Amino acid sequence: MVLGTIDSLKKLSNFSKRGGEWDHSLHQDAKNELALSRLKRISELTGLSMHCFDSNQQLLHNKSNAQSLAYFPADVLNEIETVEGLTLIENPNGITHFLIPLLRDAKQRFIAVGFVFSREKRKLTEMVLSAVKQEWSSEDLDFWLESQRVLDVKSLHALLSLAVLHLEEEQQLTQLNDEVDNLSECLDETFEEISLLHEVAQHLKISETPEQLGQLCLDRISTLIEAETNIIWFEAQDNTSQFLSDSQTDFDELKLARLVAQFDGFHWDKPLVINQVESSLLSLEFPDLHNLVLVPVSDGINSFGWILSCNLLKSEEYGTIQASLLNSVASFLGTHLRNIDLYAQQEELMLSFVKSFISTLDAKDPYTRGHSERVALIAQQLAKQLGYSGEFIQDIYLSGLLHDIGKIGVDDGILRKEGKLTDEEFSQIQKHPMIGYKILTGIKKLKNILPGIRNHHEQIDGRGYPDGLRGSDIPLMARIIAVADAYDAMGSDRPYRNGMPLERLENIFREGKGLQWDSDVIDAYFEIRDEITRLSQKYNAEAETLAEAGRNG
Repeated sequence: MVLGTIDSLKKLSNFSKRGGEWDHSLHQDAKNELALSRLKRISELTGLSMHCFDSNQQLLHNKSNAQSLAYFPADVLNEIETVEGLTLIENPNGITHFLIPLLRDAKQRFIAVGFVFSREKRKLTEMVLSAVKQEWSSEDLDFWLESQRVLDVKSLHALLSLAVLHLEEEQQLTQLNDEVDNLSECLDETFEEISLLHEVAQHLKISETPEQLGQLCLDRISTLIEAETNIIWFEAQDNTSQFLSDSQTDFDELKLARLVAQFDGFHWDKPLVINQVESSLLSLEFPDLHNLVLVPVSDGINSFGWILSCNLLKSEEYGTIQASLLNSVASFLGTHLRNIDLYAQQEELMLSFVKSFISTLDAKDPYTRGHSERVALIAQQLAKQLGYSGEFIQDIYLSGLLHDIGKIGVDDGILRKEGKLTDEEFSQIQKHPMIGYKILTGIKKLKNILPGIRNHHEQIDGRGYPDGLRGSDIPLMARIIAVADAYDAMGSDRPYRNGMPLERLENIFREGKGLQWDSDVIDAYFEIRDEITRLSQKYNAEAETLAEAGRNG
């Protein structure tokens, strides 16, 4: 047995390499720490001393406590090479060795090995030699022997089995807690992403400018992704670029363009994620980049710009959560930009459609050429003075342009008659608001402007037409256009009469205030009367657009 013990001690550095595939993703230090923690936990649960062997590396790796005697015969060391589960080895000298796999992968295989007395405590010769090898004194050996336990094989097996089972349950519980923590973290991040996308979706309105939406997205991205640089760049409708940046460095538009150029030919069906820029050729031109996510701002067909996040501050790598978030924001922003383009095209088409109508009316009634555009412009100025803006200003302009479109359905002879109209002829003229309303009522895009077309000849006292509405029952748009229409009709020259002097026109307004015309609209006129006078005088029939007329005014 003495020879066997000496051979065993020598064999500690000559294990054959074996092992399975457990925990192969762990780093070296982490594996060592995990194996030692499992060893100590089993020792705590059982009260037994034991050693940790790294069989693949042929090393006696560690031990559960300082007073652990390394006594391992050859048959035990041979078993270490192949052990797969809890194993007990009985020896004739009254010693029972136990072996417990702790952790293994392709490079390392950790086994816990220890022994107990199965009958009585005895100071065996081989134990003395092991103590000498470990430079123990006689007192150290006596103290160690006193602390040892006596367990029969059945009791030892039960004790170790329970300890291993308990350890496995603890490990499963720890893993479960880690998964819960990870899930909780993912849920938090997912909630933040959903919250951001919900907020972005609420702002997907044509009235919201791309710059406003882009800044909203950038602000929220910067709170969710703590990076050195977060950038949103896109091309606006007027072909001017919008460069929105939250950066701690000088990452400007030119640098972003150079970065994007590096990936010419990349299939942008998913975000570009690079977590180790220093290991790529990209580091030659961008040595200050460590990691990045680059996503095109696109509606799936058309590309409008880019979203970039680079150099995370608290994490080593970008993951799917950050990439997915940026991709979703880019899709929302791209869709919004595309919708704005489509809306602008529709507006341009609608304006062309309206101008076509007006041209038709001018050809039919050349005496009133330019009247519709002047009414539209004056009505727009009155609405602004009353405190209105946005879509209402645009709608009242279109309504003013089309307010007389129903005259298309009135006999040319009546429209061009230079003398006084008969009652029957005037009755025909009175039909033009309803004719215009019926012409345009089927066009959904013009739904908002119909009140101005149908009711611009109503009077506050209810004596107007076609519906005989009174007071506030008359749509606001119609009340404003009524004043603009009356101003231009009374003040403009006709082949058969001169325009009314401004003083007389304004006296009529004062007399009709609250009876024929809305008092607030008349007050708004007198507040900006000089501006309207200049606008009317300088307007000319050759003005091609409202914008040009506005500039001339």
